[in-house]
Amino acid sequence: MNKKSKLAIDGGEPIIKTTFPRYNTIGNEEIQAANRVLESGKLSGFIGAEGEGFNGGEEVKNLEKEVEDFFKVKHCISVNSWTSGLISAVGSIGVEPGEEIIVTPWTMVASATAILHWNAIPVFVDIDEKSFNIDPSKIENAITERTKAILYADIFGQSGNIEEIMEIARKYNLKVISDTAQSPGALYKGQFAGTLSDIGGFSLNYHKHIHCGEGGLVVTNNDNLAKKVRLIR
Repeated sequence: MNKKSKLAIDGGEPIIKTTFPRYNTIGNEEIQAANRVLESGKLSGFIGAEGEGFNGGEEVKNLEKEVEDFFKVKHCISVNSWTSGLISAVGSIGVEPGEEIIVTPWTMVASATAILHWNAIPVFVDIDEKSFNIDPSKIENAITERTKAILYADIFGQSGNIEEIMEIARKYNLKVISDTAQSPGALYKGQFAGTLSDIGGFSLNYHKHIHCGEGGLVVTNNDNLAKKVRLIR
């Protein structure tokens, strides 16, 4: 086998031999927005007590409204990281210690540790080898009397098979949480990934499509789940 017939990772000759320059996603619009917040003297506006500040300041609320409008969802709740978002989403469905949540093994560790945060048990179901998303055909075999929900990830910019996942969930009266950290804007039959489950959301972490250093966005059309996420936040 010669070098040209081997992948570069296996010792073959790389096709691309130059390093791409880093692209800076922060421009004048972002700088002006950040300065506007600094000049206001309010970095978030959050007050952890009943009243106007409970849901954050004007900039936070404006962000949430823009996300609601863009993704066509009823509620967006911003959080300080998508890990916090996952923890809040899992908590909002009322999971109890010892209950099980089915989750993909091919994801960032927070998908599983958000379950452990509530003393629940992550149960791994294998992925489809072509899409790397959880394989719906293997989910039912993992469901037990302790199963509370399914948490799946939309990996590598593509939506999981949410239609099949929701069908299984409804059959067994389970909640569905979508982790769309890697795929904001991906479409499933004309609708945005992350918005077709009971609750889901996106990451604003440094290496994501849109980033603010750290941050996350929880989205849902369920009033009760949205209220619980705001309380947990």
